Amino acid sequence: MQKKLSLILSDTKRSLTYLNYLNKNKINIKVVLFYGISKKKNLFKKILKSKNIDTILFKKTKKINSKSIEMTNKYFSNEYILFSGYPGQIIKNKKLLNKNLIHCHPGLLPKYKGSTTIYYSLLNENKIFVSLFRVSKKIDSGKILFISKVKAPNSLSLIENQFDNKVRAETLIKFINNKKKITIKKKTYSNFQNYYIAHPII
Repeated sequence: MQKKLSLILSDTKRSLTYLNYLNKNKINIKVVLFYGISKKKNLFKKILKSKNIDTILFKKTKKINSKSIEMTNKYFSNEYILFSGYPGQIIKNKKLLNKNLIHCHPGLLPKYKGSTTIYYSLLNENKIFVSLFRVSKKIDSGKILFISKVKAPNSLSLIENQFDNKVRAETLIKFINNKKKITIKKKTYSNFQNYYIAHPII
């Protein structure tokens, strides 16, 4: 049985990738909230014609914590809500954080937090993981719901473009379809750090 899903999406290639994968796999979506986007934006026109979406909302603001977005909370109930926002955005909306807000992170949590975790994971361990977790106030620190191990790309130049978005979307589909998650032995990581800057040898 598939998990119920709604989406909060910014105007990004990652959001489009998520939509394409959900549409391709015929996943029914309860609510889609687009923010920072115009109804006439060509990027999403084709996807918006999908019959798999019940409700579509638009907000022109690019600020995820704006009052206009907070007003849309009533449309979301107990379903999982995928958040695909603009880079660096942190959700402070308490009502939204109290819902089942999830995010796909390209790193093995809690060991690899931040924005450049794929590179460090490859350099340190020659492995890549995607962690799907419930969003909390602290960056990349919510409850982990699903972990997927993915094959490294043939070229590092692909990571910043289609690879990163692709493996996140694939992990989301596995989670929705109740695929058995990868089990990782629990470890105590004493020296956490956030990986925001690319490794100097890259």
